[in-house]
Formats: sequence, structure tokens, C-alpha cells
Amino acid sequence: MGILLLITCLCSLSEEVDTFLDAYRFNGYTFQWSRGLYLPVGEPLTVFIYPGNNLEGVLCGVGGPNLLDLQLELQGGELNIIDEERDDLPVLRFATGAETVAYKVTVTALDMLHGASADSAYIFLALKPVMNELNNTVPVEPDQP
Repeated sequence: MGILLLITCLCSLSEEVDTFLDAYRFNGYTFQWSRGLYLPVGEPLTVFIYPGNNLEGVLCGVGGPNLLDLQLELQGGELNIIDEERDDLPVLRFATGAETVAYKVTVTALDMLHGASADSAYIFLALKPVMNELNNTVPVEPDQP
């Protein structure tokens, strides 16, 4: 019975994540990835991601119905970003560099509601290519009438 309840919760959470990813896709975030997790309270879980180079965007987490505080940490390259907010929807903005690097994502359920000891969660990436600014350093003569 508990497994059926977990599957039901995970499916609705999956649909919520798909809605977020659709919104990011609409805004030009072409590289997307997501993964469902089962998190016991206070036990960090590590996932490695390989997003590619010259991308910018977000790493997000979405907690299940009993998850009150979900913490994300992103390490890799020269980045070490930790979510400092107490919520179940952390968002970390980051950009990858010119070299392809493996990033370590640590996800921890810090607090639960209703005395729960574990819950489901999703983490997802939405990234797009970094847009280089055009620098026009060559002055142009104005048109003569």
C-alpha cells in the first residue's frame, strides 16, 4: 500500500516538474534533464551531472507533499553554490564555462511535515546556450544626405 502511495505522489510530482520544464522550454532553455529521488530526512544524496559547456540556466529541486525544507548544493569547475533558503523549491542559477566539467549535486531533505521520515523529490536542469554580447568597437561614419 505504501509503494502505491509513493508512486501516486511521484507521478503528480513528475507532472509538476514537466510543467516547470515546459515553461523553461518556452523561454528558450533547450537543454533539460530531470531525475526523481527518494530522500530520507537528514541523509544527503549525491548525483553527478554533465551539462556541457557554454550554457547558463538553473538547477532546481521540487519537494514532495511532506517535504518542508529541501537543500541543494552544486559543486564543479570553480562553482560551489548552496541554497540558503528554507523551502521545498530551491533554485540555483549558474553558468558552465568553456570546458566540459562534471558537477556534483548534493540533495538533502532537512525537514518534513507530519512526522514523515522520507519523501519523494525531483531535481531538474534547464539550460540554454550563453549568448555572447556583440561588441561594436569600429566607429561608423554617419550617412551623408
